[in-house]
Amino acid sequence: MDNIKSFRSFIGNSLNESEVESIKSSAGITDDEWNAMRANPEISKEATKYSEYLKGEKAKTLIEKAIDVVADVFGDGNNVKTFMKRLAAVESCYGTNPNTYRRPGITKGVFQLDKNTALRSIGYQGQKPQGNHVIRKLLEDGKNKIKTDLGLNWDMTPYESLSKPLYNALACRLFLEIKMRDYKYNRKTNKVTVVNKSIPSDLSGQAKWWKDRYNTSAGAGTEAKFKNPTGCNL
Repeated sequence: MDNIKSFRSFIGNSLNESEVESIKSSAGITDDEWNAMRANPEISKEATKYSEYLKGEKAKTLIEKAIDVVADVFGDGNNVKTFMKRLAAVESCYGTNPNTYRRPGITKGVFQLDKNTALRSIGYQGQKPQGNHVIRKLLEDGKNKIKTDLGLNWDMTPYESLSKPLYNALACRLFLEIKMRDYKYNRKTNKVTVVNKSIPSDLSGQAKWWKDRYNTSAGAGTEAKFKNPTGCNL
């Protein structure tokens, strides 16, 4: 059983290295940074080996570069990139908050993705994505981009791997693909109308978008917290 589990984990974490070289080069990613992006901070041995990148002084730069990789895969502009960087700051201060990896069965990684909401929405190994056919098509297109550019089969990615900085950033971006739209279902016609809710470019607009669409109006976060995360240097 352990051998089968290890094999599945290996398959779910395998990337096509030849396909990612140009992305690494364009983002200025070193081999050490690339390895750190794919290290699991929940595993003590890996957390220790890459501590300066995962929890130390190089954490911010590492997450920013991971976001650059994701942006390259999805063809994102500055609006999404800056939002994700601010999101990493407010959610975990780029992973340096000591509570970032303390609830592995509930939340995952730098972006603090909730297992029962965000991660269930996008799906991963053993968990199919939730939502209507439009959402499932959006996610399929996003996963195809990940497969093409990174050689990663998202549907084979184990839950345990979603704390890795690169994988966590990819998961966050897939979730944003859903949140950047509203979906209005017409029972009579059985059709879904999609209304774009793009991420704004300015800080105030992004703070409001985060509160209304990502954190939700009932959440504990505030727009002020997004603009100036407590104890985190932007």
